[in-house]
Amino acid sequence: MPRRRKPWHNSHVYISVMRRTVLGTGIFNLDTIVVRDYPAGPAQQRTYTEKRVLEEIGGTCGNVVTMLSHLGEQVFPVARFDDGPEGLKLTEDLRSYGCDCRFVSNTPNGGTTTLLCTHKLDRDGNHVLSFRTGSPGGSHFPRRKFIRCRDEAPAFLESLDFTPDVFFFDDPAAGHRVLAKGLREKGTLVYFEPASVKENADLQSVEYSDIVKFSNQNIPDVSFTEEFRDKLFIQTMGSEGLRFNLRGQGWVTLAPVPCDKVADWEGAGDWTSSMFIHGLCQRGILSVRDMSEESVREVLQEAQKVASRSVGYLGSKGIIHAGEI
Repeated sequence: MPRRRKPWHNSHVYISVMRRTVLGTGIFNLDTIVVRDYPAGPAQQRTYTEKRVLEEIGGTCGNVVTMLSHLGEQVFPVARFDDGPEGLKLTEDLRSYGCDCRFVSNTPNGGTTTLLCTHKLDRDGNHVLSFRTGSPGGSHFPRRKFIRCRDEAPAFLESLDFTPDVFFFDDPAAGHRVLAKGLREKGTLVYFEPASVKENADLQSVEYSDIVKFSNQNIPDVSFTEEFRDKLFIQTMGSEGLRFNLRGQGWVTLAPVPCDKVADWEGAGDWTSSMFIHGLCQRGILSVRDMSEESVREVLQEAQKVASRSVGYLGSKGIIHAGEI
């Protein structure tokens, strides 16, 4: 089980703060990481062996909720997995990171998605990653079950006996939009991390959110943000750092934080989200209207530092397994 630490703060100072409640739903994967070992010799003559080095919960939401729980927040994932070995392991992993799994189920009609991530070399000897998504049983298609919008999402909101401080979601499914809208009306800070902004569902998810974070690789065109003046937009830009736009005041760019070594960069964006949410929770900044350019800049810079450190470890949560956070 990963070690639990007190919340992280700048310069490795640990402080005691009130635990905030975070509800999260969306993409959960069972990630398998494979590393190819190559003998010395010309690239065209390479043969390799494969070694499975890690299997644990992943996916954007899966990473964010487990990272936040490790950082000390009280986290409630909302997920529906199947009752096979892979689905049961996802629930077990959520619990091992300290998540409260009262809204997680394992049933025959649930859905479990697997992701195979292979670290390998291309023909020029460069380190690259390849991905293959599927589901248990050998299918090449993901199998996900989300909360239904017409009955289950309204019933969930009605039965929820607390109002979470933060709601995180990364998929614009109709049920997620119902939760985002309803919780935002109750005062919850809603954080949306889209893979694209092309459909009406994407734009409606943005409308129902307070903070929207995305990468320039997935969403290079930011013109959609001009329609909204009540939000914080964050766009990550890889080696060029990131930029943010608070309440339509214009884009502010933050330089990248250099990293000493690169082993696996796939979890960096999830650490940026997790540390940013955690930093807001620590400071009690749970409304966009209470944010200033200075406070957003400060919390994002702290998040960037951890994200930069995280790429030196294999696996999205390798920095946790190494005991470095």
